[in-house]
Amino acid sequence: MNNENEIIGRILRNFRKSPLHRNEFFHSDSEIFTLDGKDYLISADGYSDEDHFRLDDPFILGSNLAACTLSDIYACGGKPLFYCNSLNCDPDWSADYIDTLSKGIASVIEKSGAGFLGGDLGSYGKWNFTGIVIGEAERIVTRKGAKPGDLLYLTGEIGGGNFEAVSVLSSGNGSAAEFFHKNRVKFPVRMKEAELVSKYANCCIDSSDGLFRSLDIISEINECGYAVSGIPYFSPGELWAKGAGIPKEALMFGECGEYELLFAVSPENEKILLEESRVAGCSLYKIGEITPQEIKTIKNESGEVISIQDFGIFARDFADHYHYIAAVKSYLESKGMK
Repeated sequence: MNNENEIIGRILRNFRKSPLHRNEFFHSDSEIFTLDGKDYLISADGYSDEDHFRLDDPFILGSNLAACTLSDIYACGGKPLFYCNSLNCDPDWSADYIDTLSKGIASVIEKSGAGFLGGDLGSYGKWNFTGIVIGEAERIVTRKGAKPGDLLYLTGEIGGGNFEAVSVLSSGNGSAAEFFHKNRVKFPVRMKEAELVSKYANCCIDSSDGLFRSLDIISEINECGYAVSGIPYFSPGELWAKGAGIPKEALMFGECGEYELLFAVSPENEKILLEESRVAGCSLYKIGEITPQEIKTIKNESGEVISIQDFGIFARDFADHYHYIAAVKSYLESKGMK
């Protein structure tokens, strides 16, 4: 499956779109539908070994699966109302493992305020998980709406998802294994931040496929560019990258995302956004702005502005992850990122 969007497009052509479906496909993290005159959000996401979650702590695994499932609702400025899931268990998982995983899921769903509506359970072959959420919002925000001059903000550090993937793919032992063990990632539940998105964002997307891909989607949908700098990287990820001889920017370009919210806000709303985020106890990171032309740049630590317009490396185009990582490393080094 080398071109996911093309395949999705072919699938969509086989179905009649409901007149109650409000948004264009791909233009929103959650789908928007109308029922009895009110707009709602719905999202369905699947996870498996392809996503490189660590499996040795079932509680954290469950927590991360639930947090990732809810993220699309939060990216629309929404509040989850109902949640259900389908879990196909690895045959080697014990009853205690499944129970603890369920407790991890429940801890996040309880925090979100969503009601659990049940689901399905199986046990055949490799594990996989599908979560479905229905939500609502005071004001629904989609991926469309960015305009030149808008400021780009992030809700958290970048690279946690790619760090988790490396921990799974690594065959490290000794100090490397200890390093990964001490730096486990629990993906965020951005409830308070979603309220700010609903009030002030012109567009929003989560970073489930990595920050670069999220920026790229915003650029494509809004026919604009972006200029970014001062990316807040996950510090253990930076340490790993330095030790591996890989530019830290790989944490931004890799496709295992960290489920943070990336949103654009008008300059005139920046002050009140930051005031309300401080009162709410939310940390926001300003990383750049939307530009008029479809030119994509990143500023490095020495202040040099580097074009990343030509980046076109996708993990699914490679036979294995090691060749993919090598290709990303080579690209970044060719741009002077060390």
